[in-house]
Amino acid sequence: MLKIDNIKDLNGYVFQAYTFEVQEEKVLVINSKEEIKIEISYSQNKIIKLIDKIHKQTGLKISLNRLDEKEILAFIQDKGFEKSLWSPIGKAMHDYNMIEEGDRVAIGISGGKDSLTVLNALIRIQKISGIKFEIFPIHIHPVEEGGKYEDIKEYCRKLGTELQVIETSIGESILTNDELKNPCFMCARVRRGILYKAMKEQNINKLVLGHHKDDIVETFLLNVLYQGNMGVMKPAYDSEEYGLKVIRPLAYVEEKETIRYAKKLGLPILHNDCPYETSDNSKRLKVKKMIEELSKDSPNIRSVMLHSIKDLFA
Repeated sequence: MLKIDNIKDLNGYVFQAYTFEVQEEKVLVINSKEEIKIEISYSQNKIIKLIDKIHKQTGLKISLNRLDEKEILAFIQDKGFEKSLWSPIGKAMHDYNMIEEGDRVAIGISGGKDSLTVLNALIRIQKISGIKFEIFPIHIHPVEEGGKYEDIKEYCRKLGTELQVIETSIGESILTNDELKNPCFMCARVRRGILYKAMKEQNINKLVLGHHKDDIVETFLLNVLYQGNMGVMKPAYDSEEYGLKVIRPLAYVEEKETIRYAKKLGLPILHNDCPYETSDNSKRLKVKKMIEELSKDSPNIRSVMLHSIKDLFA
C-alpha cells in the first residue's frame, strides 16, 4: 500500500514495471517492459476514482493520508450500499430521533468493522443532513496490546477528525480474575464507564455504539436462554445515571453488510486479541451459529425477530 498526501506525490514513482508521470488532469502510466503507455484522465474532485483506475490498471494500491470534503463523502458512500446500509441507518436514526442540532457525539471506536462503519455513517450524516453536530471518536485501548491503534488514528485524520485514545490496563485485571462469571460483561461495563467519564469532562451528550441487528437479536436470545429474562439492547435510550443518550445507528443493519462494507473500503481493522471472542465456550457464538442455521430456511429470520421485540425498546 502506497500512502501519499497528494496525487502529485505519485510523479516519478516506480512500481514493478510501471513508472508514473502526473500531469495537469491526467496521469501517464508507462510500462517500460512492454513499451506501453496508458493515459488516465481525472479531475481534482474525483481522486478516489483515479486511484481505483490506477489499481485496476497496475495493481498498485494507493491510500491518501487526507481527503478533501467532496472526496470524503465519495469515499464513505461508495456504491452498492444504499439499500443495505444507508437506508436502514437513516430509518433507525429517524425512528429514534438519534441526532439533533447542537449535539456533541462521542463514537466508541473499538477498531472493529462495526465501529469504523458507524464512524463513517455519522460523518456521512454530518455532511448531508444539514444538522450541525460535532463528532468525537474515542478509543479505549488496553496497554497489554501495545500501540496498535496508529492505523485507526491515521484513518480518522484522513476523514477530517481526530481519534482520542485512552489507555487502560483493564484487560489484565479482568482476564486474570477466575472468579468472574461473565468477563465480557464486566469488560464492556468498565470500558463504558471510562467512556462516560471522558464524555462528561468534554460536555459530550450522546454516545454512538456500533451494535447492529445481529447483536440486538443475539443479546435478546442470550438473555432468554441463559438469564431467564427478556432484556434487550435498545436502539436508543437515556442513561439517567450519567445524563446522556446512547444510540445505535446500525440497529437495522445486518452484520454481513458491515463485513462487506469493511472489505470493500479496506477499513483498517484492529485485530482483537481477546480469547473470549473466539472461544468454543462462548454462549454468544453458540447463539450466533444457531441463528445462522435458522437463516438457511428463513433468510429474513433476523428481521422477523427484531420486529417481534420492537415493543420492548420503548
